[in-house]
Parts: sequence; C-alpha cells; structure tokens
Amino acid sequence: MSIRVLVIINPTSGKGNITNHIDEIKKNLEDQNMQVNIQLTKKEYNARNIVIDHIEEADLILICGGDGTFNETVSAIMELEAKDVSIAYIPMGTTNDLARSLDMPTKDISITNKLLQSKARILDIGRFNQDKYFCYVAAFGVITDVAYKTSQKAKNKYGRLAYYLKAIKELIRIPTYKVKIQFDEEELEGEFIYGGISNSESIAGFKWFNREDIDLADGKFEAIFIRKPKKLSGYFRLLRDFRHKDYMVNRDFVYFKANKITVTTEKNVDWTIDGEFAGNMNVVNIKNCHKAIELAICEKGN
Repeated sequence: MSIRVLVIINPTSGKGNITNHIDEIKKNLEDQNMQVNIQLTKKEYNARNIVIDHIEEADLILICGGDGTFNETVSAIMELEAKDVSIAYIPMGTTNDLARSLDMPTKDISITNKLLQSKARILDIGRFNQDKYFCYVAAFGVITDVAYKTSQKAKNKYGRLAYYLKAIKELIRIPTYKVKIQFDEEELEGEFIYGGISNSESIAGFKWFNREDIDLADGKFEAIFIRKPKKLSGYFRLLRDFRHKDYMVNRDFVYFKANKITVTTEKNVDWTIDGEFAGNMNVVNIKNCHKAIELAICEKGN
C-alpha cells in the first residue's frame, strides 16, 4: 500500500524560490511509490486550513516552509487530535529556529529522495491558553516582535541580517513590564523587559541555550525572564552572561524549567508564538503537551 503524502508549500519562505522545485519534489516522492497531493499556502488559505481540508487523505504531511508554516500545520494537527499523522519538514525560512535545534538540513530539496529512510523524533508541543499552540517559543518583550515586524522583502533580500538590524532598533527603547510568574508551586513578581518559554536552542535567530542543556521531549519548557538592569553596566553583564549561557549567576536573569506556567502582567502586552503575533493580553497559561507529535528527521540528501 502506498503512503499518501500531503505536501504543504509556502511559496514566500526564504528566498521565495521553492516553487521552482515543485516538479522535483513530486517526482522524488512518486519514485518512492507515494501518492502526492501538493498544496500551496496563500494569505487567505494558510497551512492550518490546508490540513483541516486534506488531513483525511494523508498518512504523512511534508512541510516546505518556515517556522510559521510549521506552526500552522502542527496547530491544526493538535486541534484535530490527529495522532496517527506523521510530519516531515524541509525548513525553507529565514531563521529556521526549530530546525537548528534539531540539527536538520535546511533548504535541501534532495532529502525528498530518501524520505522513507528518515528517523522518527518525538517532540513536546506547547499549548498557549486554550486555543493556540507553539512548537518552540512563546514570548513577550524586547525583540520578540522582530520576526513578524520584519518585512518579507527584507528577509528575502538580507536573510538573518534583516532580523539583527530590526533588533538593534528595538533596543533603543526598552519598555518594562510588571509581571507575576507562577510555576509548579512557586510564584515570583518583578519588572521585566523580556519573558520567554521555549523548547529550542535558537530563538529569533539567536542561540539561547547549549544543545546539551535542552531536551525537546522531556515534558518541560525552559523559561527565561530578564529584569531591566539598574545601571548601564548591567546591560554589559547581561550580554556577557547571555553569550556564555550562564543564567544562574546573574540576578537579572530568572531561569527555570516547568511544564505549566502562568504569566500575569499588570497591563496587556503583545505575545508572539513561533515568531508570529499571538495577541495582546495580560494573562497567559502555558502547558507542555508531552510527546505530542512525531517528526521525521531526514539526513542530508545525495
């Protein structure tokens, strides 16, 4: 019996040249005796909608796009509780944060030649309040809007440099948020410039953790909240400790691991999930959905 593959392609991801390889992708899959259904995302018809419309016809979903396309696909799978569907991924975006954490080849169409030889990897997924999901990060504060406020034109032209240029502009004026954080049986309050709950080595193109320090299927998230330093020298210490990933020695970093986290802010703040705008709110409940999806990891093709 042949495998039914739903291929979801975001034609604007990365440099926007993925559409030049559609015939190649189709042939590579059909040569492995697969039934292929190729769907291109549109502004009014995103990956989530494609999954909802076609999941009954698929055994495997192959995503060709960036972190946002991956999130839309996984969100639909979580909503539909489609546990029997596996996912494969060709990262085509600008930063490909999740792919970097998984050490996956990026923008490599040739891996479709050996899709049946891929290895399964089980991953945790985050639930954001009751109606949203994230694959690798939910965050608020400084530089968290860099991904979705950087234009697609700038991403295609400058790549990750576009993110860095936008981040520098964000650092000129840093707002502070009064926050209460509840996790496990602990609670703390303070004024913070950033809060992030993640399951990834890389966030917004910046490396936040050493790979050996994180586990994408341990049922817990890595949470980091950053206080606003009182003096200019405090910013330099932040950058130094960020560079060395040494978050326990600096009081301006609050670092912990947990599977359930509630974040309450005095005023509504903008949140992002997987680099996309998630809403403006003052209470967010996050839960780790342990070992929620199966991702086929393909080695670099020949």
